[in-house]
Amino acid sequence: MKRPGEVSTIDTSRGAPAYGKFERKIAARYLGAKKKDGGVGLIAMLSFACIMLAIFAMITIMSIMNGFRSQMIDMTIGLDGHVYVGSTSANPSQLEIIGLRDWVSSISNVENAFIFSQTQTFVQAGNHTAPALVTGLSAEDLSQIDLVSEKLVAGSLEGFGTGHNGGDKVVVGVYLANRLGVTAGDRITIYSPVLKVTPFGSNPVYKSYEVAAIFASGLFTADNLNIYMPIIQAGLLFNQGRSPTDIQLRLDNADLIHDVRKKIRNAAAQPLFIQTWEDKNQTTATALRTEQISMRFIFAIVVLIAIFPILSAMIMLVKNKSKDIAILKTIGVTSSSVLRIFLMAGAAIGIFGTITGVILGIVFCLNIEYIQAIIEAITGTELFPADVYGIDHIPVKILPVEVATVAFWGFLVSTLATFFPALTASKTDPVEALRYE
Repeated sequence: MKRPGEVSTIDTSRGAPAYGKFERKIAARYLGAKKKDGGVGLIAMLSFACIMLAIFAMITIMSIMNGFRSQMIDMTIGLDGHVYVGSTSANPSQLEIIGLRDWVSSISNVENAFIFSQTQTFVQAGNHTAPALVTGLSAEDLSQIDLVSEKLVAGSLEGFGTGHNGGDKVVVGVYLANRLGVTAGDRITIYSPVLKVTPFGSNPVYKSYEVAAIFASGLFTADNLNIYMPIIQAGLLFNQGRSPTDIQLRLDNADLIHDVRKKIRNAAAQPLFIQTWEDKNQTTATALRTEQISMRFIFAIVVLIAIFPILSAMIMLVKNKSKDIAILKTIGVTSSSVLRIFLMAGAAIGIFGTITGVILGIVFCLNIEYIQAIIEAITGTELFPADVYGIDHIPVKILPVEVATVAFWGFLVSTLATFFPALTASKTDPVEALRYE
C-alpha cells in the first residue's frame, strides 16, 4: 500500500516480455524498412529468394535422385530378391526349410518369402543353344513376381507347376525365346550341369520342357537369361532329387535390407546364411552410396552459400540501426531484448524462405509428369526415350525424413547466420552510438 507523499515507480528491470508484441513489432518494422529509412527491405527479399530457391532445389533434386536410385536398384536387382536366407546345416530337412520360410515371412517389412533354387546352365531348341539362368519355384510364388506374371507377351501361367512332379512347363524371357526361335507351345531342352555317372562313363543329364509362357519384364538381363520351372522339377534335374534349401525375400523397401538382416540375426534360433542384393552387386551398391553422399554434400554447400545474403542483410541492418538501438537501450530496452529483436528479424527470412521452398519443392515433385510434358512440348524432344534409358519419365521419390531434415537444417543454419549480427547489436554501447548525433 502506497504511503502519503510516496512517488510510485514502475519496475522496468525485466524489460519487454521475451518475443512479445513489442519485440515482434520492432523486428517487423526493421525488416520491412524502406531504403530512405536506412532499411534493408530489398536485400531481405533477395535473401528470402536465395534460401527459398536453395531449399526448393535441394528437395527437388534429392527427390529426383532418390527416384533414379530406386529405378537403378530395381533394374540391378531385376527379378532377384532383396535378401537371401539359407540354413547352415549340412542337410536340412524340407520341413525345417518350410518352417524357416514361414518364420522370415512374419518379420516386418518382408513382403514375401519363398523357397527357390537357381542354376546356371544352357538350353537348346533345334540348332540354337544359349546360356540360361534357371530358377525353380512354385506356381504360387511365381504369380507374386509382378515383372513376370503381369508382363506375359505369349501364353499363360495356366498349368505351370501342375502334373507329375510339377509337370514340364516352363516360362522363358522374351529375348532368350527369340534367340532360341521359340514361342509359347514349343519345346526346349534344358541341360543339367550335373553329369550322370554310369559304368560306361559320364553322360549329360537333360530334359525337354514345354514353353508355357514368355515374359518381357523390360530388364534386358532378365529377359535374356531367365527361365522359370517348377521347383520340384528343378530339384530333380539339377540337384539329384534333393529339395532346395535357399529362401528369397522381397521387401517393401529395398533400403531396409540392413534392418531386416539385423532382425533376422537377432531373432534366429539357429545360425543362418544371410546375403543381400548389395552383397551380390557391390560395385553398383558402392556407386549409389557414393552418389548419395556426394549429392548431399554438394547441396549442403548450396545452403551455406544461400545464407550469406541473410548474413549481409543483418550486418547492414545492425549498422544502419545503431542509433535506434542506442535509443531503445536509453529508454530501458535490455540487451537480451535487442538480441531477440534482431534474431527474429533475420530468422524470419530463413524460416519463411525455408517453408516456401519446402512447399514449392513438394508441389513441383508431385506434378513432375506435367512439367516434363510441358518441357517436351516446348522443346519438341523426348527427355527420356524408353529404348535408351529403360524409363519414359522422370522418376521421383519423396522421402518425408529427408524433407524434414532439409527443413530443419534450413531453419538452423539461417538462425545461426542471424545470431552473430544480433549479438553484435545487443552489445551496442548507447553512449558511443549517440556521441556524434
